[in-house]
Amino acid sequence: MRKPLSIKLEDLRQDQLRDLFLVAEQVFAGLGIDFYILGALARDSWYAKENLGSRTTRDVDFALYVSSQDQYDNLFAKLIKEHGFSEIKEVPFRLQTPFGFTIDLIPFGDFSIDDAVFPDEHRDRPVFVNAFEEVFKHATAPVEVEEDTLKFRVATLPAILLLKLIAYDDRPENRTQDPLDIADIILNYVEIEKEMIWEKHHDLFDEGTGLDEIATVVIGREIKDILYDNKVLRNRVLQILSLKERTQRNMAKAMVREGRTLEEVEHWFRRIRQGVE
Repeated sequence: MRKPLSIKLEDLRQDQLRDLFLVAEQVFAGLGIDFYILGALARDSWYAKENLGSRTTRDVDFALYVSSQDQYDNLFAKLIKEHGFSEIKEVPFRLQTPFGFTIDLIPFGDFSIDDAVFPDEHRDRPVFVNAFEEVFKHATAPVEVEEDTLKFRVATLPAILLLKLIAYDDRPENRTQDPLDIADIILNYVEIEKEMIWEKHHDLFDEGTGLDEIATVVIGREIKDILYDNKVLRNRVLQILSLKERTQRNMAKAMVREGRTLEEVEHWFRRIRQGVE
């Protein structure tokens, strides 16, 4: 199990985040729903560990282990009727909170079919939750807020990167920020996780290996561990990392930044793939 992340709530630069979590945790616990945080807030929790800057967002993504549609519907009803949350009709799994946040409540677990869930009967396409359960089982870390009783779990950085790879491959037209986020994780990963990397992956350190290369191989190894029990999804991820399809090549092109070349980015993908294989 990973060591807890110890952060200050103000490092996340999110007023009333504590209020949101206290309500969410109370309702989730009352309904027997386990959860973890993914997306920007999970990333920012890791970045706060080393005081790294990132863009702020008022969106919070909860991944919820849900056993039935009724359990999910009861969650929405409680948040709306008892705590002042409001529906956003265009997105059935999204709520506006009384604390100035928009939250996504993304269900996964026993009632999904082929890693797809239908939060609303009128939705014209499923929501895909590939790897959500694998991340839940193998790739979350506890967060402890200094001088507070607040605790929650966040996806690890390799897990966040994995989910972004899959999400972009599913819906590139809606996920234009993902390539830049993937590049940013790679560039900051060694600084954030240097203790874990030295402890578990010290074989990668030699005079000729750069930090980017170490980061990408370790990320690949971590993804391999996440997907150990799901060979179908692991093969899909290897296909994404091969950059054979146009969507995947476009993702690599969109990651070129800060003086990096497309050749360097493509090398990142080869190294991640090497770690996953």
